[in-house]
Amino acid sequence: MRTHIYKRMKDRVEQLDGLRGIFSVMVIAHHHNAFKDSYLYDNFFVINASLFVDFFFVLSGFVIALNYIGRIHTAGDFFSFLKKRFIRLYPLLFFTEIVFVIANLLGEKTPMKNVGALGSEYYFFTTLDTITFMGSTPILGTWVSNNYPSWSISAEMIAYVAFGLVVLFLPKLKYIGFTVIILLSILFIVSKGEYLLAYDYGFVRGLLCFCLGIFTHLVLSKKSFELSFLEIPFLVLLLGSMYYTYQWELNLWKLVFPFLFAFGIIIFTSSRGIVTRMLSGRPFQYLGKISYSIYLNHAIVLILVNVILFRLLKSPDSELMIGISLVTSIVLTICYSHFTYEFIEKRFGKFLREKWS
Repeated sequence: MRTHIYKRMKDRVEQLDGLRGIFSVMVIAHHHNAFKDSYLYDNFFVINASLFVDFFFVLSGFVIALNYIGRIHTAGDFFSFLKKRFIRLYPLLFFTEIVFVIANLLGEKTPMKNVGALGSEYYFFTTLDTITFMGSTPILGTWVSNNYPSWSISAEMIAYVAFGLVVLFLPKLKYIGFTVIILLSILFIVSKGEYLLAYDYGFVRGLLCFCLGIFTHLVLSKKSFELSFLEIPFLVLLLGSMYYTYQWELNLWKLVFPFLFAFGIIIFTSSRGIVTRMLSGRPFQYLGKISYSIYLNHAIVLILVNVILFRLLKSPDSELMIGISLVTSIVLTICYSHFTYEFIEKRFGKFLREKWS
């Protein structure tokens, strides 16, 4: 029975890839915030779209547990696991950081410069922060990275390390270990009075969500469900929660979203409804496939498009032009991400796997 459920989970993860693709595009809309009074930004859905990063963490915990929860028994297994995760994350992380640094340096004395003079110290420490996976910790400082979404990749790598260590050293008590991490993370967030941690303690937020993804896998490994009837109610609940946390400025109430996303994963891996069939379609599967590239590429594209449209071409900051800017940024990000997926993620990742095999 458990083998059957495991195979079903493997077969049904594609819906989750579709969600990941959609949410990665919504993160672009959230970061298209140069004109904060625009209707395209100043609404509960786009402002709260930063919460979709938490879905990425929960989904990552689910997928990693699905593939590795019973496969780390020795130090060799642990380091093999980390090597695979490093190869998956690092080529694109390094590439996008270098692209950002080059773009900033080339634009230092031109209209392309996005912010005021930053200085060599900023470039050195933010780059070091990013390429050492420390961007979600205060260890090297709480710098806002050149490629500002990259803090979450730091949190992701830290979650991998924590997962591997718990499974290795507490094989029979691993779920107690993950429970402790969840509780400590919640206590820390409450003590800070801030849920949306990022450049300082974003790894805590990442650990909370990642561990909830592990428990999502545990639930689905024990029992099979048929939850097609919950697809639409879940989406309504998600939108309602986003609306009320925005409308009433319920910062710490955003702690509910990792649990909502875990519930959503259970629903969409246990559903054959209309939303699930849509998410399994080729366009959304394609977006899911390149979603990591979309996530790490979109910031440089947003800056480039806005600088060209509004600074060089001096376009009016009307709703129409802001909309054109957003659509152009999304299209260009997807096109550029196809390139980086094929040539950086796949080819350079393959090169590293062959080199380190």
